[in-house]
Amino acid sequence: SLPVLPCAGLCARFLLTQDPLLPRPGTPSSPGPLPKASPGARSLGLTRGPPEAGPPPCPAVMAGAALPIRRHRRALVEAVRERPFLIVTGETGSGKSTQLPKYLFEAGLAKHGAIGVTQPRRVATISVAQRVAEEMGCLLGSIVGYQVRFDDCTTEDTAIKYMTDGCLLRQILADPLLSKYGIIILDEAHERSLSTDILFGLLKKLFLQKKPPNRKADMKVVVMSATLEVDKLSEFFGDCSVLHIPGRSYPVKEIFCNLLSPRDIGSSAYAVKVTLDIHLNEPEGDILVFLTGQIEIERACDLLFKKAESIDYRYEVHDRSVEGLLILPLYGSMSTDQQKRIFLPAPAGIRKCVVSTNIAATSLTIEGVRYVVDSGFVKQLNHNPRVGLDILEVVPISKSEARQRAGRAGRTSSGKSYRLYSKEFWEQCMPDHTVPEIKRTSLTSVILTLKCLSVHDVIRFPYLDRPEERHILEALKELYQCDAIDRRGHVTRLGEFLVQFPLPPNLTCAVIKAASLDCEDLLLPIAAMLSVENVFIRPGDPQKQKEAELQHQELSSQVGGCNDFATLLNIFEQCKSPSAWCQKYWIHWRALKSAFSVEKQLREIISKLKQLPDFPKETFEGSRTELLRRCLCAGYFINVARRSAARTFCTMDGHGSIVYIHPSSTLYNQETLLEWIIFHDVTVTSKIYVRTVCPVRYEWVKDLLPRLHQIDAYELSSVAREEVTEEEITKWKYKEDLKRQNGKHVTSPNCNKLERRNDDQSILDARARYLERKQQRAQGLSGPLKEMG
Repeated sequence: SLPVLPCAGLCARFLLTQDPLLPRPGTPSSPGPLPKASPGARSLGLTRGPPEAGPPPCPAVMAGAALPIRRHRRALVEAVRERPFLIVTGETGSGKSTQLPKYLFEAGLAKHGAIGVTQPRRVATISVAQRVAEEMGCLLGSIVGYQVRFDDCTTEDTAIKYMTDGCLLRQILADPLLSKYGIIILDEAHERSLSTDILFGLLKKLFLQKKPPNRKADMKVVVMSATLEVDKLSEFFGDCSVLHIPGRSYPVKEIFCNLLSPRDIGSSAYAVKVTLDIHLNEPEGDILVFLTGQIEIERACDLLFKKAESIDYRYEVHDRSVEGLLILPLYGSMSTDQQKRIFLPAPAGIRKCVVSTNIAATSLTIEGVRYVVDSGFVKQLNHNPRVGLDILEVVPISKSEARQRAGRAGRTSSGKSYRLYSKEFWEQCMPDHTVPEIKRTSLTSVILTLKCLSVHDVIRFPYLDRPEERHILEALKELYQCDAIDRRGHVTRLGEFLVQFPLPPNLTCAVIKAASLDCEDLLLPIAAMLSVENVFIRPGDPQKQKEAELQHQELSSQVGGCNDFATLLNIFEQCKSPSAWCQKYWIHWRALKSAFSVEKQLREIISKLKQLPDFPKETFEGSRTELLRRCLCAGYFINVARRSAARTFCTMDGHGSIVYIHPSSTLYNQETLLEWIIFHDVTVTSKIYVRTVCPVRYEWVKDLLPRLHQIDAYELSSVAREEVTEEEITKWKYKEDLKRQNGKHVTSPNCNKLERRNDDQSILDARARYLERKQQRAQGLSGPLKEMG
């Protein structure tokens, strides 16, 4: 007779309410393989803790002969051998990323230089490198290696090097001719990341130059993409050849769930509802859920786990072969070992549910997925003209992205794609294609990189999609304000220092200021903490959330309770025993561990720069707290805001945006005690919120603020085109001489007005006038009421 299935079934997950990598007493500190579906686990319905220990499992990698690209191996190798440029298109899952570099290596095309493969995402870079190393039977870091920001797993013998596109861009600074490489493969080009678009132009310029004498063979460039405007890119690279690799695709039924209208925003609750409906009513097959970010994913996994615990598999599940649900999160900041679990097949009878960001849409292929749940949203970095800053926003995906997500359900068999949104949302809110990053984000860092590569005409640079000129001019203005370029547009010595750091220019300026004062120990930990994921755990459960907030407040109060930057420094310095300390204060050990590694590498960079004879040296007498805040002012003076009225602040960058301190800040509810603040970043919901905030004094920034109004962006138009005339320079020098002679700023009327308005007496007078007007309005309202009485 058939055994009676227990009521609860197996509900396993690998997302804890605390940090998944946090060592716990009596449990292994490193994750092991997926748990086996044991009868005991099924009867309890719980395998919530860390799994049993064991050696890291190998990812499920398909045999090379089974991949669609295998049939085109000879044609691909010959095409790369014969042509300087080649475009390879093929659906996700065809084997492009893992197999083509291997084919080229085995054909001997790496004899005269390494094969460099770029990816726009860190997670995909590491994951693909691991899979290729396993297929080739070598240790990761030997023949096959990877390099991402703050993590280099390569040696001199590495022949196939996977790296983020940003890493290759930084390598061009040291080696403009890329002499160490024989082949460059730009993978996932359809994502049109900022660095990939700049690499398009740099590689095109490189091929217009003569072959350097020390290069034994011509370099080859291969552009790979799942979906791309092929004709446009082929024309850009001189009508180069295009090879298409057919993928394995089965029919996918696309279903509009009509849960979201054009006025709604994404909700993890809707995704959980649809996922459970699939689990209960559809035949066996894994589920892939697309959400926007880590917080949404963690909430969805929490909710899924709670609801799946109560399922009675004897009566509620349509397919009796499905005996449990295995819930696996996937987002960019997860550890490598955690990411590897998503590739493992679930135990027999268990349905796997991967809750992921957009990374699973193209960069990674997860076998066995038959059902896709598409939220219709993605987190995207956009330049917000209201505040003049790049802001990470939740926006609707494009139609091409939606088709890409749906295609994940048709890799191994026919499948279904459940779209939470309506047909109306599809037609009204979703663009046809994703806007390239170069047309919607700040260009400051890449413009500085181009300048350091002697590309001074940044307007006529060969862009695949030319960004708006105003964005280029705004980037030049910010570089000029930071003293990274001079009035001619040439890179200054400070600009040469800035480009050495894989950090935003404002944060780098603060680090260099601290190093010049011999107090880099204050800023390097902060820079490292701001370069990793959020270190604060904020659980979804209200009671635990309150407990976590109290612990976070205690950490802040240890350093005065009025500086978010100092709180990050305190966390970095206080963490001595990871297990107990991180658990007590609700801190992500994984993020903190990454910050330790980043700080070490930043320290190596600054140590080399300090050995240079022209590195700036300054002195300062004051407290440690004031020293920290003054260094922050040197970098973040662009992000200065002055209190306006009540709990609001007004930015001083010329936009005059009204902003609010974010509730996560230690300065929240202390707004009335503050006058001037600086902030690290901005988030926009119904209001504009500033995060990671620090109070400052006006006298610390009064000499820096005029830089914000010293020059208009459009005055740099000739700089952008490398057309600066001697007449312009003469006028500029005359203006600077007047400043020195008069001992005061001869600047724009706006700047003079700013000086008059921002002294302490002017602020007090303005506040008195405001209170007087308020009192008059109150009296004017009470007067008629008395008469009526």
